[in-house]
Amino acid sequence: MRTLAVLLFALLLSPSCLPQGLSFGSLPARSEPAGMNRVTIYEIWLNAFSKEGTLKGAIPGLKHVAELGASVVYLGPIAKRSQTPHASPYNIADYNTVDPQYGTESDLREFVLQGHRLGLKVMLDLVYYHTAPDGVMMQHPEWLVHTNDNQIARGFWPQPLPQFSNAQVREYLINSMVRWVRDFGVDGFRCDVGGGVPVAFWEEARKALDKVNRDVILLSESDRPDDQLHAFDISYNFQGFLTLRSVIRDGAPAIDIRKQWEADRKEYPEGARLLRFDDNHDWRRAVIEFGDHAAYAAATLNFTLDGIPFLYNGQEIGDCTPTHWLSSAPIDWPHREDRNDRKVPEETLARFKRLFAIRNEHEALRSGRLTWINNTEPDKVVSYLRSSDSEQILVAINLSNRKTHVTIDLPVMEYSSVEDLLAGGKKHFPLYSGRVSMDLSAYEVLVGSQIPLAPLAPPAR
Repeated sequence: MRTLAVLLFALLLSPSCLPQGLSFGSLPARSEPAGMNRVTIYEIWLNAFSKEGTLKGAIPGLKHVAELGASVVYLGPIAKRSQTPHASPYNIADYNTVDPQYGTESDLREFVLQGHRLGLKVMLDLVYYHTAPDGVMMQHPEWLVHTNDNQIARGFWPQPLPQFSNAQVREYLINSMVRWVRDFGVDGFRCDVGGGVPVAFWEEARKALDKVNRDVILLSESDRPDDQLHAFDISYNFQGFLTLRSVIRDGAPAIDIRKQWEADRKEYPEGARLLRFDDNHDWRRAVIEFGDHAAYAAATLNFTLDGIPFLYNGQEIGDCTPTHWLSSAPIDWPHREDRNDRKVPEETLARFKRLFAIRNEHEALRSGRLTWINNTEPDKVVSYLRSSDSEQILVAINLSNRKTHVTIDLPVMEYSSVEDLLAGGKKHFPLYSGRVSMDLSAYEVLVGSQIPLAPLAPPAR
C-alpha cells in the first residue's frame, strides 16, 4: 500500500508544483544560515567512539574531533528506542527522552557544552519517517497512518508511520525539535529518511526553529531536490556516492563522476549544498570497500569538490570495524590506555588532518567555483579547478589501480608548477607538452595551488 508520506512525496515532486517551464535547478536554494560553506561534518556513533559507548564516554574524544579540523559533530540517534527485541537505534519510542543506554539529559547538556567550548556544533539524528510499535505515538492511534481496512500501516521499514496531515502530530514532533535546541543548545538535526516526510512539514519546522535559533542546521538524508528551497541546508548526495563506488570498486569510467555532478546541477536548486561522503554507519567501511589508498583518494575527492565534506568516526585512522548497531564495538584509537600494540597510524591521521586543513584554509575549496577540465584519461582520472578571486587550485585524482600518464587541458606555461597542498613543496610539469602532463600512481592525488607570477626584480646597480 502506498503510504501518505509516499503519496505526498510524489505529489510534491510533480511538475505541477512548479511554475510552468521551470525546474528545481532554475530556483535558488535557501541562503541561511550564513557560513555554511565552512561546515565539515564528523559523525559519532556512540557504540564505536568510546569504550563506554555513552555520551559521557564520548566527551573526552571531542578534543580529537576539534583537532582533526571538523566544525560539526553529528550524533547517531540517542532518543529512547523501542523495547521490542533487537530494536535498532532508529526505532524511536520516545522522541523527548535520552535512551538510558547512552546516558542522561545532564550528559547530553555536558556533551553539547564541551563541544561548544571546542568550537564544535552538535547535531542530533531525528527519525520521523516511522515510529516504534511500542512508542508514545501508539497511545494516539489517530496520529498514525492506517490501511484501507483501518489497520495501522507499515512503512518501507515495517514500523508505524506518523500521520503528517494531523496537526497534533506536526505540533508534537516540531515541539520536540524546538526543545532540543532551546533546552540543550543543540545546533541542528540530521533528518533520517527526510524525503519520506512531506517537505511541507520540514518547512513548518524550519519556521518554528528560526524563532529559537536561525542558525540551526538541517541535513536531509534524502536527495529530494526541493528540500533546500525553504527547509534544509544540506542534502545527502546518494547518487554521487553510488557513482564514486561504481568507479573505484566496479571499474566504471571516472568521467561518470563529472556526468553525475552535471546532472545534479540541473536537478537541484541553484546554490544547493550536497553532502560528500564515502563512509558512514549505513555502508561498508570505505577502507574495506575500496582499500587504503583508494579510500583516501575518495576522501580527497569529497574534500575538494563543492559541497559539504563528511567523515565517519575512525575513518581518519583507517578503522575497518563494521558498525555495530546494538552492541559496543569501540574503535581501537591510538590513544587508548589499554592498547598493547602502541603502533599509531600517524601517517593516515596526518593525511586526513591535512584534508581538513586545506579545506579550512583555502577559500577556493570552501566556496570557489568548480570547473571541470578535460584530460586524456577520462576512464581513470578526474581533473578540475577550484577558483576564487585570489587563487586557483588544480585537482587531479587517479581513481584507477594502475599508474597512468595523463595530460590535462591547461596551458603548461600558466601552470608550470603548483604548490602541492597535501604533500608539500612544489610540483613541476614538463614544458615540452604544451599542456599540463604528469604521471599518477594508482589512486594518487594532486591538489596544487597555482603559483602566481613573481614581480620582476629591479636591475642591479
